Amino acid sequence: MNQPHTPSTEPPAGLAPADKSSLDVLWQTYAQTRDLESRNELLLHYIGLVKRVVNRLYPSTQSYHDYDDLISTGVIGLMDAFERFDLKRGVPFESYAQLRIRGEIIDYMRRQDFAPTHLRLKIRMVERAIDSLGHSLGRTPCDAELADYLRLDLATLQEILGEAYCLNVLRLDELLSTAQDDGPDIPEDNRIDAAFEKQEIERLLREEIASLSDKEQLVLSLYYDEELTLKEIGQVLKLSESRISQIHSSVLLKLRTRLNRLMRVEVIRK
Repeated sequence: MNQPHTPSTEPPAGLAPADKSSLDVLWQTYAQTRDLESRNELLLHYIGLVKRVVNRLYPSTQSYHDYDDLISTGVIGLMDAFERFDLKRGVPFESYAQLRIRGEIIDYMRRQDFAPTHLRLKIRMVERAIDSLGHSLGRTPCDAELADYLRLDLATLQEILGEAYCLNVLRLDELLSTAQDDGPDIPEDNRIDAAFEKQEIERLLREEIASLSDKEQLVLSLYYDEELTLKEIGQVLKLSESRISQIHSSVLLKLRTRLNRLMRVEVIRK
């Protein structure tokens, strides 16, 4: 019989290490009783996960969202993670919780419908250009090619991408969210379908990332693999935080647009 998996006890940034045996007992107690006191103790230990997610999303969304509101929303996601998490599945709690926290915050941002109409129109214009130009080139176009295709100067295109950063984060997340969410409340048959979909999306995503420039790939790696903030990436690359935001926004938009096209093609082939 498989032994229940205990989540990693490495504390989130900013918290003192908890005694491993105490944390193990706390998890086992909460798993058996679901009592409020145990949940609150877990919340205090893992609250750093909320701050970590918010601190990565907030710098480029502060024009539209309040920091404290995002923290409060993230706490709701963390509490939801406690309710849904299954010790027996062998998944590290920190990884699972960050997905739930991020998902809750993204849903909150989406419900705010913050992006003005003129910005959405600009993004649709850029999306169509990526789709059309990418189809003719057989690869993801660079920013200079996009600007030339749209008859814009490069600075104007980059300004649009910077303004649309938050929207691009939301819309790429929306494309990936179904395959990422494999919580215990989802029926087994649906989980199998989601697993195949996730594998296909990951394959297409790897291919598209490989076609990006070295700088774009480095920004993705530093942000998603090394978990640096946009400001920290700017310090590494000796670029401003706003410029990193523009590069990241451009990459997200290109990936989402190209993934949509490739997935449409896959559906037609099937």
